[in-house]
Amino acid sequence: MATQQLTIPMFPLNVVLLPGETKTLHIFEERYKQLVSDCLENEAHFGIPFVHQKTMGDYGIEVKISNVIKRFDNGELDIAIEGVRVFKLIEFSHVLTPKLYGAGIIEYEDYYETKPSHPLQELIKDYMWVSQQNTIPIDAFDNADLYSVARLVDLSSLEKYDLLKAPSAKDKETILKSKIKLFTYLIKTEAELQSKFILN
Repeated sequence: MATQQLTIPMFPLNVVLLPGETKTLHIFEERYKQLVSDCLENEAHFGIPFVHQKTMGDYGIEVKISNVIKRFDNGELDIAIEGVRVFKLIEFSHVLTPKLYGAGIIEYEDYYETKPSHPLQELIKDYMWVSQQNTIPIDAFDNADLYSVARLVDLSSLEKYDLLKAPSAKDKETILKSKIKLFTYLIKTEAELQSKFILN
């Protein structure tokens, strides 16, 4: 069965959100003020394709506007957005005539709700303990997916993008395991060095 393709408004940014992750945006350009107004009026979502070093990537995140935080007298806005679903960008148009903003043809990924494996659960539990002395409840993973685990880790936008574009759930989990092992090792090593420094 062919994958369904959709057209949604686009707001290219050099930032990556994961599904469920939130962020505040300050909207000041006329085209994006129009985009936000249209989305609010129609209860529609928009897409954020990742832009790095002036190059637009093939993957991004569909977001919803969860709140208008502030409206300014000059028409600018502060809005809160939340990541909804990862997409692959098939085609991008800079201007969606007669609108000022652009749009893209997208395909959604089809393994959004993959549950983390037991080894990954154990790794994130260890990471949360050494980084924050935070114990994760036994039932915390009952409704978890790979992205909810990823949100617990301090990933850069490039690292998040690598996760988004990974071709399968298995590949995404491999990336997460590697990052969590590295971060846990670095935190433990730093703690050991600080302990030795204090003792000396």
